[in-house]
Amino acid sequence: MAAQETIARFWLASKAELEDVLLHEQLIQRFEPTKDPRVAHEVISELYCRYVHLCRMLDRCYDQTLQVQKRQVVTVLAESANRRMMELQLKIKQMELSEFTYIDGALRELHLIPEDVQVVRPCYFPLERSEEFVALTSSRKLEPLTSSSSDELSASEESEEEPPPDPRRPVVRRDRAKEKRVAALNLILAHEKARHARIMLYNFKAHPKKFFAKPREDAILDFHYEFYHRPDQYMLIPVKRTVFTWDYRLKKKDVVDFPYYRPPGWVEEATVESKPRLVAEVKAEQAVEEVEEEEDNTEELIELMINNRAARRIQRYWRKYQERKRLIRERYKKSAFLGMIDEMERGPDLGARIEQAEAERRKRKLEFDEGFVQAIKDEKARILQQRGPWIMEDISDHIRAWFRDFYDHAHAFDRYPEIWEGGTLLVIRGETMTPDEYLKEQERKALEKKKSAEQKKKEAEARKKLKEKEKEKRLAEKEKIKEMKREEKAREKAEGKTYDYKKPEFATNAYLTMQEALASYEKDWYFVDELENKEELPIMEWITLDKFAEVHQELRPIVDEVLRAERELLQKALCKDNKKKYKPAKPKKEKKKRGKGKKGKKKKKEAPDLTADRTTDSLYEELVEKNVIRTYKKRSIDDYIGDYNYAAYERRNFLDQDPPAALGEVRDIIRSWLFGMGPLAIPKPKSFCLMGPRGYGKTMLVEAVCSETDSVLFDLSPAIVAPIPPAEMTMFLHVILKMARILQPTVISIDEAHKVFYKKVPPDEKHLDPTKLSKHLLKHLIKKIKKEEKILLVGTSSAPWLAKMGKFKKSFEKFLILPKTDYGSTQLLWRHALNQKVGIGKDFPLSPLAMVTKGYSPQQILDCVKHTLTIRRRMRLAREPLTAEELVEHFLQKVPAEYPITDKDYDKFLKFYRKADKLAKQRAKMMKARQEALAKLKAKQAKKK
Repeated sequence: MAAQETIARFWLASKAELEDVLLHEQLIQRFEPTKDPRVAHEVISELYCRYVHLCRMLDRCYDQTLQVQKRQVVTVLAESANRRMMELQLKIKQMELSEFTYIDGALRELHLIPEDVQVVRPCYFPLERSEEFVALTSSRKLEPLTSSSSDELSASEESEEEPPPDPRRPVVRRDRAKEKRVAALNLILAHEKARHARIMLYNFKAHPKKFFAKPREDAILDFHYEFYHRPDQYMLIPVKRTVFTWDYRLKKKDVVDFPYYRPPGWVEEATVESKPRLVAEVKAEQAVEEVEEEEDNTEELIELMINNRAARRIQRYWRKYQERKRLIRERYKKSAFLGMIDEMERGPDLGARIEQAEAERRKRKLEFDEGFVQAIKDEKARILQQRGPWIMEDISDHIRAWFRDFYDHAHAFDRYPEIWEGGTLLVIRGETMTPDEYLKEQERKALEKKKSAEQKKKEAEARKKLKEKEKEKRLAEKEKIKEMKREEKAREKAEGKTYDYKKPEFATNAYLTMQEALASYEKDWYFVDELENKEELPIMEWITLDKFAEVHQELRPIVDEVLRAERELLQKALCKDNKKKYKPAKPKKEKKKRGKGKKGKKKKKEAPDLTADRTTDSLYEELVEKNVIRTYKKRSIDDYIGDYNYAAYERRNFLDQDPPAALGEVRDIIRSWLFGMGPLAIPKPKSFCLMGPRGYGKTMLVEAVCSETDSVLFDLSPAIVAPIPPAEMTMFLHVILKMARILQPTVISIDEAHKVFYKKVPPDEKHLDPTKLSKHLLKHLIKKIKKEEKILLVGTSSAPWLAKMGKFKKSFEKFLILPKTDYGSTQLLWRHALNQKVGIGKDFPLSPLAMVTKGYSPQQILDCVKHTLTIRRRMRLAREPLTAEELVEHFLQKVPAEYPITDKDYDKFLKFYRKADKLAKQRAKMMKARQEALAKLKAKQAKKK
């Protein structure tokens, strides 16, 4: 219940945020058009930052909402908001002409940090599959994905180096982790017990009066000081287990001399009086007994007084304790009401508990869906049973009234509407002819029959001329629009682009959909108290209305068939009364709709299924045997270590430079491309290619893409495709595409994709025939992938300039170059790698180490730590601390010595990237034009001087 109320309140907060964002966008649409790209960039980037926060809130609502009817509203809003966010991001990329964008100005304006607008994995990932396909994918053991470029960056996951086993001795597997935990626990126990002993001994010495209470003279026990050791307990050498008592220092006393002392078990022997006692002695004894009784009463009173005093003290402290607790509770409630503290219980495992609660709530979605479907079925059955006959009677009465009204005014019966036209629903909507219109139509037909052939010919020519004029008018309007676009482009080229926020490129369909969905929600849910529906049950009133309309539509065709026959009987009787020949009404044929695309072209017929006679299991087994379907390591895109370029915004916007990107920006770009791989219909690229030197984590990113989307991985690398004969490539790709559609979401990976498009195949790779895939890849795979399908083609390349530019460029929709490691990314990599092996202190010289090794690939840094910090070296860390010189010497002592990629080699990647990627190509042209203009300006100034 509490969780439902929390989610309901969070949804209300999200709705308020949505209203605020839409209001902000409405204000932006009132801005005057501007030609300053920096102003437009600030406006769009600020709006983008707001949408990022809104999308995070709506995604969480979509993930945790169980009430089915509300979930439908949240789905539309979340999908539209994510689509709008992607549109704004694309707009920023088009303005900056780069995949790497910088919005630092908006962050300063909104007082945010880069992490606040960082693209995160949507919480509704991954797309759920059916149990049948889950069982299919888990039934076979798959081969792991391998990389020919050796850039998996898995040094942290490598096992420790162990010496080779001695064949003369049996191999005994040791649980080293458990042994270390036991040894550490024993060491902690030993030191803790020694600490307790030292504290106790100090107290005995420092406070003897407090710890050595004065013994009673009549009750002294001899407690000796002894050592002891329990055999079932771990023996701790540095600590002697002792028992300290309050009198272990006291000397033994002879208790026999104490008065009134009776040793335990001693019985006083009875003595027989030989002489009669005197009266005085008897009286004395009686007086002693009375005194003793008075003393006993006094002791009882003293004991009672002590008990009462103790009870009063206990009660006083208990009341004070209760009052303190009450004040704390009131202060907590007041602070929570004012929003000063978070009511959620904090703890070390808070994140894990939150994720577990969300996962358990997410699993209940299926239960609520089934309950909603069952409620719909039950309500429909109830309406059919209870209201069905009355509905049919109402429909019949309405149509008969239409017959009667038409006959009273026109003395005829109109044509009965066909079912494919909508049936008698047209009568309810008033879309049929009125009696007056019917009479006019009959008069027109009568006059049409009386016309001569010449008149008909003239009218046909006039209609033809009118159609030609309308056609010419439409062509003139199209030409006028084209001319306006040409003039606008010429004006933009001469004066610069004008950014008008009222144009459709800014106010898109996603924005309008959000407005309509929010207005519809406020209208429908205005009288619904969402906090009261603690069980999150469906609203039955809406289900009743929907099912009533559905039952009405289902019963109307049945009634139409009966009333159509009744209308024919009436028409037959009318013809008999008017002494006319009865002609049965011919049913009007339905016009066949020609399937056309956007430009009026006929849709291509889908190719026949070449494997219709085979089962899904057999196709899956075939691909597994050929090592096409493979497993992969579970990774996250956040595992790709790298920092952001924090100086790029000023250099790009104020200094007109083209700064290099940083590794951290790659995470945001790839994650934004994956938004369409979830359950929401969000646009995504069909394919993209990752380019970069060896060791920069291309294969790791492919595995992260598969892990984040929970995709099935298809490997089409040249080594995998080599055994397939060229004649069977069409069938092979058909099977892959068919299985990729069945097992969505799926990722099709091509490692070293440039080999598929080689300009010239190297001699040592001719036996693989890597280029045979390029002849069929575009036609039989990429073009057949639909945009709405959750299929993604991902390629990696470490030498893209060896491929043919044309085919390579057509096969991949987007290209992304992995930047060189800068100072910030190198420092993060060193910290990450060293913390995996050993902890490093604040005094470790990471900054100079990162400066010296700037430019080295992540794989080189991880390998350096792995080979430097071996087991033997880590055993000596206590007496020989690690130094930065050891890590640097690894690169210099290695034969051959390792060096970072040179600028000349990296320029090959940049050159290819600026030719292949559309935005990079446009930005290169823009920067070239700016440099030429700047050179001309400097030349003019030099001439003037």
